[in-house]
Amino acid sequence: MESRYDSAGAIRTIARGSGTILAIFFFLAFAPKFISEFSSTSTPLPSGREWEGQVMVAMFLAYMTGYAVGWWWSLWGGIIICLAALVVSAPFIIIQGHYNSLIFGIPVLIVGGLYIVLHILESRENT
Repeated sequence: MESRYDSAGAIRTIARGSGTILAIFFFLAFAPKFISEFSSTSTPLPSGREWEGQVMVAMFLAYMTGYAVGWWWSLWGGIIICLAALVVSAPFIIIQGHYNSLIFGIPVLIVGGLYIVLHILESRENT
C-alpha cells in the first residue's frame, strides 16, 4: 500500500491557516485604532513621529491585499505580503535605527514566503 504525501496541500493549509491567524491578529490590533481615528477620539502621535502610524496602516493594507490575492494567485499574494514586511520593517530600521518592527515584519515575511513556496510546489505538480 503506497502513501502519497501531498506537500502542496500541506503547505497550502499552513500558508492559509497562518495567514488567517495573522489577519485576525491584525484586525484585533488595528480595528480599535481605525475606529478611534474615524471618530476623532484618538490621541495623536508625538510631533515628528506621525509617519509611524502611516507605515502601520500601509503594512496592514498591503498585508490584507496580499492575503486576499494569495487565495487565488499564491505567487502574487506572497510577493505582496513580502512587500508588506518590507514596508513595516525598513522605515523603522532606517529612520530610528532599531529592529523592534521585526516583531511585525518577520511573521508577515514568513507567511509571504509560504505563499511563494506554495506557488513553486503547485507549479512543479502541474508540469
